[in-house]
Parts: sequence; C-alpha cells; structure tokens
Amino acid sequence: MSIFTKIKSIGEKNIDHTSTPSIDKSNKVKYWPVVYNTGSALGITLLLEILSRRSFMEGLGYAVRNPGMFLYNVLIVLFTLSLAELLKKKDFFLILISILWLSLGVGNFMVLGFRTTPLAAIDFHILKSVISIVHIYLNNVQIVMISIALILTLIGIGMAWKKLPKKQVYYRKAIITAGALVGLMFMMPNFASETVAFSGNFGNLADAYEDYGFAYCFSTSVVDRGIKKPEGYDQIRMAEILSKLNKTENMDAGIIMPNIIMVQLESFIDVNHLKNMRFSENPIPNFTKLKNEFASGFLTVPSIGAGTANTEFEVLTGMSLDYFGAGEYPYKTILQASQSESIPYNLEDLGYKSHAIHNNTATFYDRDQVFTNLGFDSFSSIEYMGDVVYSPIGWAKDQHLTEEILKAMKSTAQRDFIFAISVQAHGKYPKKPVDPNQKISVESYMEEEEKVAFEYYINQLYEVDQFIGVLVDKLSKLDEPVVLVLYGDHLPSFEISDEDLDNHNRYQTEYVIWRNDQPIKGNKDIETYQLGSYVLGRFGINQGLLTKLHQNYSDSSNYQEALVMLQYDMLYGEKYVYNQEEPYIQKTLNMGFSRIGISQIKEFEDEIQIEGYGFTPWSKVYINDKEIETTYNDNQTLYIKKRDLHDEDELRVVQQSDNKQVLSQTEAWGFNRQIRRTK
Repeated sequence: MSIFTKIKSIGEKNIDHTSTPSIDKSNKVKYWPVVYNTGSALGITLLLEILSRRSFMEGLGYAVRNPGMFLYNVLIVLFTLSLAELLKKKDFFLILISILWLSLGVGNFMVLGFRTTPLAAIDFHILKSVISIVHIYLNNVQIVMISIALILTLIGIGMAWKKLPKKQVYYRKAIITAGALVGLMFMMPNFASETVAFSGNFGNLADAYEDYGFAYCFSTSVVDRGIKKPEGYDQIRMAEILSKLNKTENMDAGIIMPNIIMVQLESFIDVNHLKNMRFSENPIPNFTKLKNEFASGFLTVPSIGAGTANTEFEVLTGMSLDYFGAGEYPYKTILQASQSESIPYNLEDLGYKSHAIHNNTATFYDRDQVFTNLGFDSFSSIEYMGDVVYSPIGWAKDQHLTEEILKAMKSTAQRDFIFAISVQAHGKYPKKPVDPNQKISVESYMEEEEKVAFEYYINQLYEVDQFIGVLVDKLSKLDEPVVLVLYGDHLPSFEISDEDLDNHNRYQTEYVIWRNDQPIKGNKDIETYQLGSYVLGRFGINQGLLTKLHQNYSDSSNYQEALVMLQYDMLYGEKYVYNQEEPYIQKTLNMGFSRIGISQIKEFEDEIQIEGYGFTPWSKVYINDKEIETTYNDNQTLYIKKRDLHDEDELRVVQQSDNKQVLSQTEAWGFNRQIRRTK
C-alpha cells in the first residue's frame, strides 16, 4: 500500500458519517450478477418461445397462459447462465451460453419452416446425413447468408474471448446459486399445475414443445435416451412373460408362405380425408381402389411431418417408440451397435432372404449400418440405381422402386422379404410454381403460396399412386404368391389439425394389404408397431416374441407392461428371454442387386476409359485408395484424365455416397495387366 493510500484511509476513518447515510455499493456488486442473469434468462426464454411459435404474440401468450411452465423454462436457462459464475472469464461464458441458446432458437425457427417436428438434440446426430440434401430446403442465397452469419458469430466469439477480462470467482456464492436453482427445478413439479410435463413422456415432440416450452423439451431430448428400466423388471417377471408367449399355437407347418413386400410411402395420405378440400380429380385412384377391395385400415404412426426412420423402426421391430427417449431415433442410438428382433431376423428362420430398397442415399439415418443389425441380407440405395429421374425439387421419383423390387425377387431362389422406402413426396414443398405440367388442381380456396405448395404435393402423390398401379400390375403377373403392403409413414409437413380431417387424427395414415393369388378382406385400425405382426398373422406366420405378443395379447390388460418389459430386456436389459445370450448375428450387407465390375481399361491420348458393368453416376474411380475425378458416361463406361501409371498401381471402381462414404468397391485392377492403348 502506498503512503498516499495510507493517509487517505486514516483520513476516512476520522470522518463523521452520522449526518449522511452511506450507500453500500458492495451489495450492488454482490447481487448484480443474479439480477442480470435472471433478466437475461427471462429475455432469452421469451425469445425462444417467440421463435418456436414463429409469432411474437403467440410467444408472449404462452408466457401468460402457462406461467408455471414458462418459469420452469426460465430456471433451466438461468441455471446454464449461472454456470458462467464458476469461471474466471465469466462475462465471455455468459455471452457464449446466451449465443448457444439463441442459436438453438433460430435453428428451431428454420427447421419449423420446412417440417412440423421441432429441433431436438437428435437432429445433431443426423446432421451429416442432412448436408447432402440441404440444397432442397435452402437456396444458394440462404446458404451464403447462413454461412456469413455463422462466420461473423465465430469471429465475434473469438474477439470476446480476447477482449473480455478475467474476474475473481466467488465459488461459494456461485455453487450455492446453482444448487438453489437445481433445487427449485426439482421442487417445482410438486407444486406446478402442469405436472404432466415433468414426466418426460411426450406423445409427440410438436405438441410437447407447444405445451411445455423449448428450453424444457430440448434439454429433455439431450439427456433422455433409451428405455428406462421398468418397475418390477427381473428374471422371474420375464420368465412369466416368456412362458405365456410360448403357450401360443405354433405355426402350421403346411402353410404356403408368400413373398412379402412392404412399401413405406413418404408423406403419403389419402388427401380425400381433408375436409373442405376439393380436387379436379382424385389424386390417388389406385390406392383408393386397393383399400376398397382389399384389407386396409388406419395406421397410427409415431410422428407428423417428419420421422420416417421412426415409423420404419416400429414396423420392422414391433417396438413402440413411446418408451424411448424424447425425440429419439433408435437408428442413431441403440441400433448403431446392437441387433434387434425384427421381421428379417424372424423370417430368416423360415428360409427367407431380406432386402431393403431406398431411392435416396444409403447413409441417410445410417441405414447402411443399421440394416446390418436388423437382419437384412442386401440393400439397394440410390447409389446403385442408374438413369434416375428426379422431381422438380430434387427427390428421386418412386417409379425406380418397381425395377429394384423385381431385381430383389430375382436375386434369390427362395422366398423374399422386401422392404422399400420411397421418397418422392418429401417436402420442402415449393411456394412458387416449379412444374407447368401438373395434372391435378386444388378447387378449394387457399392463400396463393399455400395453394401452390399443396398442388405440388398432390401432383407428386398422383405420380406415387401411378407407381403403385404399375407395381401391382407387375406383381400380379408373377407365378409365385406375393403379398404387397402399402402404407404412409406420416402426414406431410403442412399445418394440418385434427379438425381438418374426417378421421380426426393427424397421426393416422392408412395401409393396404394386397395379394396376387387370392383376395384379402378385412378392416382394422392398428398401431405402427403392430403392422408387421398383423401382416404375418394374416398368413399364419408367428415367428418372434414380439410378433406373438401383438398377435395374441394386444387386448389384454397388461399388454403394454409386457411390451415395455420385452423391449427393455431385448435392447438394454439382461436378455432373460434369450437365456442371457445374444440371439442375433450382425449381417454382412450386400450392396445393390446387380454386380459392378471392371472388364478392361483403355488408354487414350488425353483420357483413360474404364469399361465394365453395373456403373451408375455414383461410381468413382480410385487409384491406390485415392479418389480420382471421374466422368460417368453410361452403365458400362467411366472416364478419368490421362495420368502416369505404374505396374504396382491398383485401380478400383467405388460406389460412393454424396458424403464421400465408400459403400462397396470392385476387385482391384492391377496395371501390370495388359492395357489396351488407343490413339
């Protein structure tokens, strides 16, 4: 301490303060962070709700109508902000945490512009898959603007890190504050009227975000994964369930088993169910005819406007997503490394071969990995399809599925299970006309942009329906029994409410079961996870424990209890129903139904020509495991630029996805072989 400071301190001690009260500024410093953080949390939470509802008034209205849940969301944001008080660069981390919350809000705002399911933590798991289709949802100007905004934000964060000073950390106060906030969050469910929110069991994310707020729902999606251990789960309880299932009748050994084809139709619904909506003609005449003449019914799916892979998961496994984490995609979590009971594994016991088909990239939702854990033997994705025709907005048309389905059936001598996933009717639906040759028009009043988007959608439905007609015609001419199951995966990403539908349920699509050698009648409304067992049961097939459960006990009082017990035991528990052993072996997935190979290589003055068979636009030449710029000419010819080649060099043709992932490759062609040189 300097002499001047000492004199000043002594002088201050002798001053009489009795006449004028002093102001204790230390209290302002002491309580200022709490006040500032609370105000920031209120502002951030309100902005998150405004962005989530894409409306200022709706966001404000939520805070007024649901003060308990709004306050709970504020506490969540406030808790994250309070963590900055534990760090020396507290001002920087306050800014960083605020930016992260607001970025999530903006991201949610953008996502809701092209689908009805809000942003959840799982979306960051599928980000790699989305990159290849981002051009469908965003134009070049939007992509550039987003990139600039992202770069500026990162620059601003970097500058803040350099400029903002370190401060003293009051650990005791910071820990007490954070602890108090956690305590409040745990206590609130006991006093709040909206106690249902705190269960974390959301019937649908879109409704949950609407009711319970963005911060709460997004945070739940971060931590909520898998199936929680059911109460009463143990070896004795599982033995009881297993004993009950084993008492069901065995399959009739003399049954004639058909080929089974399931086609999951993207965003496919009967738009005639939309009340007050009229069209120049029925957009789906083939599907309408089929559901009137064959077995059909409503299918309750797990989501609306998005979630294709989750509908797919329920159909293939017979498991209900109600018991998984909020917004979870099992394709991105448990099925990354674990096998699951499924239709392919169950039918394998009966001698079936199982094939998956998708006219989109193989890596979307990691299907190229997941299908190995669901028992598929082969998978044909768009990378193995030549001469693909696209919709005006860039999705492959479903007409290509017919040829691939027939290829799959011809690829084996035994019965086949074929699971095809369509994509043509996928959004984002354009708000400006993109196709002057549309056949069907909407004859009901709508806002112009809405009408353009909806007319585009119904004309894509019409083309999908034409694909259905061609497929049925081709299958009807086969001389072996074939069952075809058609169903929609979810409603399209329009703002459709229950009141807009004559069936009053926006979670319902429809299914049809057709057979080429005999009529199938019946009408039954079912859940998605019951569809596979219902179809198999129509033909006397009851392979699989979940199949037996759905076929025999769906009306029993403890049906759902047994279902969640089985799901947990099979995927997360001790596998008591399998004698604590892994019953399924991961498959080696054969990609494509046509062979791809090199027959000869010709060397010209300026280029090298690779001749072979089975090439597609996704065929790329690799030399010594390095990708070479490749020109696709046709299914028999590829070109690369002339280069120096050595005897030890090896050339392969690789089927490569848009994200540069190698799906399969030919045998290596060594350059010590004779190469035909042509001038």
